[in-house]
Amino acid sequence: MDDNGNPIVVRTVEKSRSLLLFHALNTGNCTRKFSSGCFLRGKIYVLGGRDENDKHLTCGESYDETTNSWELIPDMLKYMTFIMPSQSPPLIAVVDDNLYMLETSLNELRVYDINTNILKKLGVVPVSANTTFGWGTAFKSMGDRLLVVGTSHSWHRKAI
Repeated sequence: MDDNGNPIVVRTVEKSRSLLLFHALNTGNCTRKFSSGCFLRGKIYVLGGRDENDKHLTCGESYDETTNSWELIPDMLKYMTFIMPSQSPPLIAVVDDNLYMLETSLNELRVYDINTNILKKLGVVPVSANTTFGWGTAFKSMGDRLLVVGTSHSWHRKAI
């Protein structure tokens, strides 16, 4: 955050070798804020977010430690629907070396095919992430399972 409390748009990533020491990686290809990141198949991935003009980014990047370089992944989120400027960062989780994403505007679960650069639809989740634009919805990996916590589709809006 800057001195006025606004998010700073950056193109840097820090990695921890231990829980107490971080070091900066090489600069990425895109400046972004409100992005998501994960570790997948031996690489660090950063995806989505917004640029310095608050435009939603559909690209991702992967960082390879052996070459100390970033690879731009164009259109990684090209089929994601951006309905509000206040939409949450991409909700992602890695299970069994597969990247899953919750498409919050449609409440759809998707899995990323690393070979074709496509997020394949798997089905609808039993939460209404679309009512809060993704905010307040938990989407995490737990061992070999996905955990989704949020408001239900039911008329009474029960939390599940």
